[in-house]
Amino acid sequence: MPNLFRFLLLSLALAFAAPATHAADDLLEAEQAFRFSARLKDPKTIEVHYDIASGYYMYRENFRFAIDGAQLGKPSLPPGKKKFDENFNKTVETYRNSVIILLPLRGAKGAVTIKVTSQGCADIGVCYPPIQQSATLDAKSARAPIDNLDILPVALHAAHTAGFTQVDSLAQLTAALQGGRVTMLDFYADWCGPCKQMQRLTFSDARVKQKLADLAALQADVTRNNEDDRVLLKRFKLVGPPGIIFFDRKGNEVPALRVIGYQPPEKFLQTLEKAAQL
Repeated sequence: MPNLFRFLLLSLALAFAAPATHAADDLLEAEQAFRFSARLKDPKTIEVHYDIASGYYMYRENFRFAIDGAQLGKPSLPPGKKKFDENFNKTVETYRNSVIILLPLRGAKGAVTIKVTSQGCADIGVCYPPIQQSATLDAKSARAPIDNLDILPVALHAAHTAGFTQVDSLAQLTAALQGGRVTMLDFYADWCGPCKQMQRLTFSDARVKQKLADLAALQADVTRNNEDDRVLLKRFKLVGPPGIIFFDRKGNEVPALRVIGYQPPEKFLQTLEKAAQL
């Protein structure tokens, strides 16, 4: 019995000591994290519903609506939970658990297709690119088969982190990894709060800057969410930024050094110390 007790204690200690470097493996796909549905509440109102998974949230201000086959009135969005976001330097409203949005409908004579663009994040500190989900509704019979999920390009311009070299495609990344240096690749987007926090608090730290000078620092700005951006994210199985990937001198990724989500300066310095030994 004493040996069994010691074994259980050791198992618990190892479990708690294990690094959470692969936490991102448990992230849900966008359509699972933000489950979309739509129906005709009445002949003049579309009801859009999102079932938001635990540990995820959506930004109220990032919803956009379009329709084919009719006209939309002003959307009615419920108030979200308010908080001041230092990363965006403004108060934002977010939804958790679920949200119902009512859309006034005008001029519908038959089938209409409602298209809703939204954007959300996971509490782990990873933000999803904006997505468009759609449903085709029959204005006469009130049938609402739910369908379609598309990742949308976003026409935004991102600020690049000083001292980083920008890579815009997988081909550019492959070429950049031929330099024979330890390399860091940072995934960033304008709509990603944790990315801005990483810039503002971690990358600006003098000690971090000194360590970064010893390696090749690359940045993939996926703000636009175009095809090249999505290929880069998919290559490293990331649902969105922030994500930081390290490569050895031969251009091979070092999975144990992956950073998913925001990491404060002290902890990130430990990661850079390990990278310096590659």
